[in-house]
Amino acid sequence: MCAPDGHPMAVARTFKPRRRRMSQTRSAAFAELLPVFGLDVEGPPTSAEEIFERSAPVALEIGCGAGEAAIASALAEPDVDLIAADVHTPGIARLLVDLHSNELTNLRVIHGDALEFINRLPTPTFTEIRIWFPDPWPKPRQRQRRLVTELIIGRLVPWIVGGGRLRMATDIDDYVEQMLAVCLAHPELDGGIVVRPSDRPVTRFERKAVEAGRVVTDLAFVRLL
Repeated sequence: MCAPDGHPMAVARTFKPRRRRMSQTRSAAFAELLPVFGLDVEGPPTSAEEIFERSAPVALEIGCGAGEAAIASALAEPDVDLIAADVHTPGIARLLVDLHSNELTNLRVIHGDALEFINRLPTPTFTEIRIWFPDPWPKPRQRQRRLVTELIIGRLVPWIVGGGRLRMATDIDDYVEQMLAVCLAHPELDGGIVVRPSDRPVTRFERKAVEAGRVVTDLAFVRLL
């Protein structure tokens, strides 16, 4: 995509493409279950009510990995509908298997970029957007690849209902600073660092961080009415 002057336009993405191999079993599960539980990134307009066939609070988890937090949240919160998104194919395959085995009706999966998918939904839609332990991209030259940037948060906020929340967690200190700076600079967000919420599932990323002696920080921002 190019700007009027012919130069390439910056495209907001929630990920940096990576490729991983899958076992035959995982590949078969992915092929079988994605058409059942997956949501197409591109397609006609839709709504959470149409997707889940009911009216309920709906959350979006971006960068769900293998789905540990998504599965735990869907089990613990049956009255909340959850859409979990990631581009990591093996992780999505594992999530699909766990979703199927737990017979969850309040969880659906996006294999692709959440920023593209949300264009199919009305604004606002989500009572929460969740970003748990996004890739830190620690090297200075990699910082532009981080998920929490002014460009991406600016794209997400219109899809949060008034009074809804943007919730994040990370074990990287300078990412905490970046999250705070980006979100506090947005005129429709208010919040900051919070005590670890009891409803946020513990994932392997958090366990590894704690074992390595790193401090995990939770942040929550409310979209102002």
